[in-house]
Amino acid sequence: MDVRRLRAGEWIAAACGVGLLVSLWLPWYSGQAQDRSSLSAWQSLAALDILLALIAATAVALLFITAHQSVPAVPVALSVFVTFAGALGVLLVLFRVLSVPDGADGRDWGLWLALGSTIGIVAGALVAMRDERPSPAGGYTDVTGRPTPPPPEIETFPAPSP
Repeated sequence: MDVRRLRAGEWIAAACGVGLLVSLWLPWYSGQAQDRSSLSAWQSLAALDILLALIAATAVALLFITAHQSVPAVPVALSVFVTFAGALGVLLVLFRVLSVPDGADGRDWGLWLALGSTIGIVAGALVAMRDERPSPAGGYTDVTGRPTPPPPEIETFPAPSP
């Protein structure tokens, strides 16, 4: 595992994935006025909670897979997948923002945390996809971002005379 391979996008996506996973246990909806109970995502959603948990897990997996892979192809492909999964998560949470389930009066703060977390997953995965990690001025790196020695000088020869 090489944490030097991790960029800001992977950290953002993973942190928001953990936030989404935690938000599934927090109150999403407030109960009826006389009951004063709150409903978490696990209590109020049928199958969407499992999909949201899988989306959160893929966002966290992006961090670990990027740190463990020695080539950039797998993390880049996974960041594309996490972007689309996160966009699906945004749509699912927006649907639950607009559609309050039966037995609930209003929305609670866990729902808003889930919405922010899914938006953060998309933003983090987009940043991870966009960041190509160019070599800093005066330094040289390989495709994984590890420092390497500079390339050898090219010796030029004069053109042959006719």
